[in-house]
Amino acid sequence: MKRFALSLAGAVLSGMFATQTAAVSITQRAGNNFRTAANNREFLLNKDNVNPDRFGLLRTYDFNAKVETQPLVLENAANGDDLIIVTTMKNEVIGINARTNATLYNVKLGLEISSQDMDMWKHTPTWGISATPIVDPASNTLYVASWQKKNNDNRFRDYWIYALNPADGSQKAAPVRIFGRSQEGNGCWFNDAGAVYRENNQTNQYVYPKLRAGLALTANNGLVLAFAANDEKLLGGRKNPHGFVVVYDTRALLGQPGFSKEAAIFCATAFNSWGAGIWHAGGAPVTEDDMIYVATSNGTSNNGDVDLAESMIKLRFKPSIGGARPLLEKVDYYKAFLDERVAPKDCLWQDNNAEVSCGRAGAGAAGADWDFGAAGPMLVPGSSLLLQGTKDGIIYSLDKFNLGKNDRFNQLLSKPPLVATYYGGGIAENWDRAQHLNRSLPCPAAGHSDHGWFVPCGDPENNKMHHIHALALAQRDQSGGIVYVWGENSRLKAYNFSTLDGKLPSFRAEADDLASVGVASPGGMPGGLLMVSGKPSAGSAFPHALDFGSALVWAVFSKFGDANKEFAEGQLIAYDATAIMPGNKLKRLFRTGDDNNGGLGKMSRMIPPVVANGRVYVLIYRIGTSDCTAPDNLLPVCSQLKVFGLL
Repeated sequence: MKRFALSLAGAVLSGMFATQTAAVSITQRAGNNFRTAANNREFLLNKDNVNPDRFGLLRTYDFNAKVETQPLVLENAANGDDLIIVTTMKNEVIGINARTNATLYNVKLGLEISSQDMDMWKHTPTWGISATPIVDPASNTLYVASWQKKNNDNRFRDYWIYALNPADGSQKAAPVRIFGRSQEGNGCWFNDAGAVYRENNQTNQYVYPKLRAGLALTANNGLVLAFAANDEKLLGGRKNPHGFVVVYDTRALLGQPGFSKEAAIFCATAFNSWGAGIWHAGGAPVTEDDMIYVATSNGTSNNGDVDLAESMIKLRFKPSIGGARPLLEKVDYYKAFLDERVAPKDCLWQDNNAEVSCGRAGAGAAGADWDFGAAGPMLVPGSSLLLQGTKDGIIYSLDKFNLGKNDRFNQLLSKPPLVATYYGGGIAENWDRAQHLNRSLPCPAAGHSDHGWFVPCGDPENNKMHHIHALALAQRDQSGGIVYVWGENSRLKAYNFSTLDGKLPSFRAEADDLASVGVASPGGMPGGLLMVSGKPSAGSAFPHALDFGSALVWAVFSKFGDANKEFAEGQLIAYDATAIMPGNKLKRLFRTGDDNNGGLGKMSRMIPPVVANGRVYVLIYRIGTSDCTAPDNLLPVCSQLKVFGLL
């Protein structure tokens, strides 16, 4: 067997620095560009002191807005204390002293949008900063994407990119508005406030882009944004929704001369097609050197290399040279399955008419809305192993050097794909479910509002959904480690993963705690959102290796309820990341509440806990409180930051 290694020059410097200081900064979604959701520089919290006697809630901070982005932590950036940066759906950037809870700044970037047409469940009264921002340590710049209404008219909306000083929120350069046409020949336009049409004597903007995935940076000065859209159906012409990857040269955003402020734009489907939105459950694209990896969701189904719904896409960013517009080059892709049923000529595999090859359902049914990109991708550092969790509860192990295009499962590094969130069967069971994906669709009872939606339906465990929205990694060394996944209506599970080609992942242990207890089929969302913490490994020189003796896995999960259609009671929980108890069980060390009470509040739907420098930061929702305001008689939903630590 062979291990696919990569250059570790930059990572080694990071590892050397980690041995010299006990502090760490969390500057981006999931902690790093690989999206491992791991902090291997946590020197304060460990298996001995994270327990109900020594660990608990320290303080809270209330926001008069909903927060849908992960907090960032900058070590010693607030007069010797850690600086917490939180952005809100009212277009605020807020700096907080992590020790004193004092507000250091609150900067309003622009007019937020009344989002009565953005959220079908009416849980999000305003729309502003919806994607986790990112700090570039090299230039000490906080990059934020803000969605704003134009001329105070809620119909017309623009995304603006801000380059800010993270210490005080001040602007380093004038903001840049996102607009333009894709470059790969698809003919798609990114719909800005000027993209309007007349219909029924009214002027409206074409379908709104929707930014959920966190921001990312490439090693060659690229700021990466990945978009979905506010509709998921074929509407015709410029009304069609598309997935976009938009990248700016950061030197231009900082106002440096000689670099174009135009964006490199890639459209994941053709102009007359639709979909392939990039959601990632809020997770950011994976970046490595000049490469970008994104996972798309439902859309136009065919076997071509232009309409890339339900796919992993690899792009190369080419920065601005001599003032020319930067470029995104499509390098590779993997198309996992088709959504809507197609004619035989459009099947992925010409010798096979299975649902994976020829489409899972007719339009307007759950089988045609089964997102490959339900979670963000994760690249195992030091290897070619690229992992992707999906709505089917499956983890696909892709080879970053050869994603596989339409080549069935043949280029996967572990075959079959791992059915990770339920069953845990052997090779035959995994093969069967990977090739009969509709078996993962639950069958809600007659009379349930979703009864007619889940067509066709199958036989998932407990007749419920087991979507994956997050992965986390405790890396032992360059040869692999433990991958954690907590699917909907399931339990936290741990698997041994190897970076060796062809070595199958193996079940390790699971927790007792169940997500969305008591919710009838199809069940509740989102399962558990994860982060791993611990010290650097003393037994491995590999810079991403974690000390298994101190490793913890943290989760915020929906203890009761469905955080998608309504609000779910959440629980913060911590487990020993490596111990295996009798019955292959994980050892729980701490939780808020108990078996009958989540003890956390209404969990934020897609924000994982953040662990840094002895503290754990968790966001929850506050609903209908007197200090929470919302426009247009919408439900007042605001957020609260809870800070946990040693008592």
